[in-house]
Amino acid sequence: MPEHLSPKPETPAAEADWPRFSDIPEPRMVALYTGNGSGTKLFQGFLDGHPEIYMVPAYPLMYLYPHWTQWREELAGNWSWTAIIDAFCIQHASVIDTREIPGYDGMSRLGDDRQGYIAINERQFKDFLLHLLQDEPMEARTFLLALHYAYAFCRAEDMTSKKVLVFHIHVHEYVRDYLFRDFPDMLVLATVRDPRSNLFGRYNSSEANIDEQRYDATDAAIFRRRVYFFIMRYFFETMQILDGFPAERARVVRHEALFYDLPGVMRRTAEFLGIDDDPVMLDITFGGMSWWSDPIYKTGPTNKVNPRIVSLDWQKKIGQRDWYVFEGLFSDYMEKYGYKPLKIERFGLFERMRLLAVIFLPSNVECDEFIAYLRPARIAAYFRNARDEATGRIALKDYTFNAFYRHKWTQRDLNIWRPRWYRQWLVRALSELRETPGNDAAKLRLRAAQGTYLGVSLIRYIWAILSFPIYVGRRYGVTLPAYWRVLRHRNVLPDSLE
Repeated sequence: MPEHLSPKPETPAAEADWPRFSDIPEPRMVALYTGNGSGTKLFQGFLDGHPEIYMVPAYPLMYLYPHWTQWREELAGNWSWTAIIDAFCIQHASVIDTREIPGYDGMSRLGDDRQGYIAINERQFKDFLLHLLQDEPMEARTFLLALHYAYAFCRAEDMTSKKVLVFHIHVHEYVRDYLFRDFPDMLVLATVRDPRSNLFGRYNSSEANIDEQRYDATDAAIFRRRVYFFIMRYFFETMQILDGFPAERARVVRHEALFYDLPGVMRRTAEFLGIDDDPVMLDITFGGMSWWSDPIYKTGPTNKVNPRIVSLDWQKKIGQRDWYVFEGLFSDYMEKYGYKPLKIERFGLFERMRLLAVIFLPSNVECDEFIAYLRPARIAAYFRNARDEATGRIALKDYTFNAFYRHKWTQRDLNIWRPRWYRQWLVRALSELRETPGNDAAKLRLRAAQGTYLGVSLIRYIWAILSFPIYVGRRYGVTLPAYWRVLRHRNVLPDSLE
């Protein structure tokens, strides 16, 4: 079989033999999300191919619940399973073919030649899904289960052997807002990592670099002032959604432990999930093909746990204030998960008072980013990009379709998916002049639209500088509650699979 093709499943049963939704034993729901660490896709890759697990590769279903709410509004006059399935196959097309709606998950560069992808038959998927859902209540919970059944069916997996459904939901608030309600007896797996070593990878590769790809260059520059605040929320709040959740039903996977003791971690994972310890749990695959991460993370193609996860290079990158604050606010976390403090040997009264004072200082990252906004090179690059966007040399991105812009928790408050008047005006003017290149009136309208775009870009950049302290203040709203939690030992710290 050529390596660039997804493995061809055997021919599923004839339609007359298709099971009904009620005929399929419901599996135990398992939510996989990034606790406050990294490596969820890596860990999921070790679960790929396990015969007792329902699972869709990576996290193309991450926005399923927000989309369900959106569809209820948009399909109000045609709220039917057929309409829902059609909307799903458009907005979650990467479930059908991993080359569609590309993200940064490495799902279109699988296999030894790194050209592989995973595809299923869309017609068969839709037909089987509709067959399952007929006469079933129109609920997101039912749809989520049926999607996994249909995916497994199209992959010709043995559905009689399935015991659990691993839903890589990825986002902490979706676990809290949706899955707790729909699956009250669920299990939870969260990834954790030494936050000191995770800061710069999270800041640059997982946020800033991706924003540069996702947004117009000017937008990415403006939004960069928000990144550190949301990373602080990610570090300090994402584990707290498990407050009150039964401790025996939650476990964390230390990213570092996957490097040091992979067989042990996966054996205990199987025990926690109630499945067999299968040899496939020692290989990183999706769709049975090797997974190599994604170039956006700048790790180079690797099909193993990257050694940089346990490297001490972070000590050369992290600022002294950030290092000190992290060790203080994560003191109980570090003790629980075996991360050795290097700045705070004893968290006594003096250190607690000192930590509170340091929290109120701008962090190293905040200082560096604010100064960067004032650098002539950054300013010049911003206005070059604004000029190129205004002239059409760089095409403006479409923010209306991809759920990232509308539903991602770090972007939602921007409402970037809604059209902005000055941007629409520019797009219309550019289009009009392309259609009528000799039209003087069209040229004047374009000049006006371009001037307005550049003027708004200037105002936005000035406001980005002036509003920077607002995000420092918002960061206090994260780190101060974290300070009181660590003093009262109120942080949620599930047992690890070690």
